[in-house]
Amino acid sequence: MKAIYFTNINSIEQLKKRYKELALKHHPDRKGGDTATMQEINSEYEYFCEHPSFAFKHEGDKEDLFVYPEVLAKIINFKGIVIELIGSWLWVSGNTFAYKKELKEAGFWFAPKKLMWYFRPDGLKSRKHNPLDINTIRSKYGSDVIQQHERALN
Repeated sequence: MKAIYFTNINSIEQLKKRYKELALKHHPDRKGGDTATMQEINSEYEYFCEHPSFAFKHEGDKEDLFVYPEVLAKIINFKGIVIELIGSWLWVSGNTFAYKKELKEAGFWFAPKKLMWYFRPDGLKSRKHNPLDINTIRSKYGSDVIQQHERALN
């Protein structure tokens, strides 16, 4: 879907703010508003809220790895694990059972439905009451696996 009403949006907060501005201007109960325009706005807003391929521009950038140097340093040499940056969260999968204690000490939390560990900054708590599966999260926010040669650089 091509954005008509929601352009240059970089976060869910900006999306919601723009929706409120548009609704105040175009709602059919308001002077100058009309039903057709409001339906278009609602349709576009719903798409950007729910469509799994929608990702905000700032999320999933490789530069985000540098936000977590201390955390990565604690787990980077674990054998048999996969470290993945999905959006702004670090996810760890693979043979994690052997490193349960170390992952907890590094600040990771276990997601039992995903069978993965995750680390997120304090300000990036999920607001979802119905958790998404990991593949939907990957497609929504983008995913970068930290390869062995990238690990050696740290």
